Amino acid sequence: MPALRQFFHHYFSVIDRYLLREFSVNLIAVIAVLWLIYVATRFARYLAQAAIGSLPSEVIFSLLGYSSLGALSLLLPIGAFLAVLLALGRMNSESELTVIAACGIPDKRIVRNVAVFSIVIALIVAILSLAVVPQVLSGRYELEQKAKIAADTSGLVAGNFKESRNGDWTFYSEGLANDNQTMESVFIEIDREDKPMIFRSERGHFEIDDDTGNKYLILQNGYRYQGNAGEKDFVIAQFEEHNLLVEKGEKGHFRERHKSLPTAKLLERGTNKDLAEVHWRVSTALMTIILCLFAISLSKTGPRKGRYAGFFPAIVIYIVYSNLLGLNRAWVAKGTLAPWFGGVWVHLLMIIILLALFNRQKIYYFWQEYKKQKGMAT
Repeated sequence: MPALRQFFHHYFSVIDRYLLREFSVNLIAVIAVLWLIYVATRFARYLAQAAIGSLPSEVIFSLLGYSSLGALSLLLPIGAFLAVLLALGRMNSESELTVIAACGIPDKRIVRNVAVFSIVIALIVAILSLAVVPQVLSGRYELEQKAKIAADTSGLVAGNFKESRNGDWTFYSEGLANDNQTMESVFIEIDREDKPMIFRSERGHFEIDDDTGNKYLILQNGYRYQGNAGEKDFVIAQFEEHNLLVEKGEKGHFRERHKSLPTAKLLERGTNKDLAEVHWRVSTALMTIILCLFAISLSKTGPRKGRYAGFFPAIVIYIVYSNLLGLNRAWVAKGTLAPWFGGVWVHLLMIIILLALFNRQKIYYFWQEYKKQKGMAT
């Protein structure tokens, strides 16, 4: 800490340290509020899943920890954006920026401090997005799959029947093995109007396919009875292993699994969908820098407009920026855009808008001059 303090005192003046401190304090406050909102929303979702029996209650807080850590890469960009906007907006409304300018400190000094702050946050976001968050999402995905399997077997009581959630299947097991996941002496009846099916096996357990998210019931050493007893088409078949599709995976399962893949593996595979995911992870870091620079222009409001005057356009800019990145992600994944073009066009567009905001007075002046010359010519 003394070395860090000496570094700041050597390379940053009092004004620089003051600005960076204001940015950091506002960032902590904004991130705390956003993080609490996110955690509360996730907690309510997990509670709802636990209430209907699709998720064991004992894994809720573990999943909550994985989810909250994985959300930091998404919360930090907007948190840094709002932190710079709040800090500069307050300083502008209280005439601190006017006093700083009167002391001979140019606007470039403020831009430099915002750039330093945003680059540091962008580096943190890049590390989280490219390395940390995929591992966290992978851990959450594996825990969710194990929890769903445990939810299907935890309700089994030796000697009792248990219906599936949709009522089409009836399970019976004499008990569970020591791992609490392998069922012993399994009986399953599947209700079908045309040909009902009955399975009887020595053992059974659930598995979830990582690629599709489909849930299967794996039966071992048993018999399958299909049809109505006494009819000619009644079939009895013996099997060593039989896979039953219990629940078809949703598209969301596949997306979650794809998000948890390491960045190196995505680059190695190199498909359009993989490159779209890499673009998204890199874009969060670039977006942090560009949004913080937007905050400089949005904080310069009139003296009677207050410190929160730039909030509405800031939210609009963030929504447009994030939606364009999401649209670009879908286009690159489908092959509509070339990967190299998809990685830059959204950021270049926002940089052009940013430069226009920074030079809006010059643009307005040239526009007025153009109108005057056009009026004189006519």
